[in-house]
Amino acid sequence: MIDTQALIKFMNGVKVISTIVDEILRKTDAGENIIVIPSVVIFEIAYLHEKKRIPVSVTDIESIISGSLNYIEEPLTLDVIKSAFEINDIPELHDRLIAGTARYLDLPLITNDPIILRSDFVKSVNGE
Repeated sequence: MIDTQALIKFMNGVKVISTIVDEILRKTDAGENIIVIPSVVIFEIAYLHEKKRIPVSVTDIESIISGSLNYIEEPLTLDVIKSAFEINDIPELHDRLIAGTARYLDLPLITNDPIILRSDFVKSVNGE
């Protein structure tokens, strides 16, 4: 599973967080891994693109998801929301929903966000 900033960096050809994480993503592109993209990440990318803060658009994400079996969208469901609101150490709403998705699916989250990395509720991958 991946958070917004990590996905944006990878799509822009920027090394993501660490060599280990970069390798995970490259292997996903090669068909060896599966990366789950929470709907909240797609929403944030659409918003940031609309505000002209990033070049990556929701259409770019749609192309990745529809063109690959290795990138999967995870919808925002009632179960994910309930999981997110059991997390009490991530105050920012979008980050909590992303972390809640990872927690609900019991998947590690690729992130470099220091607050998420310190969370007691989410397993993280940052390569350090």
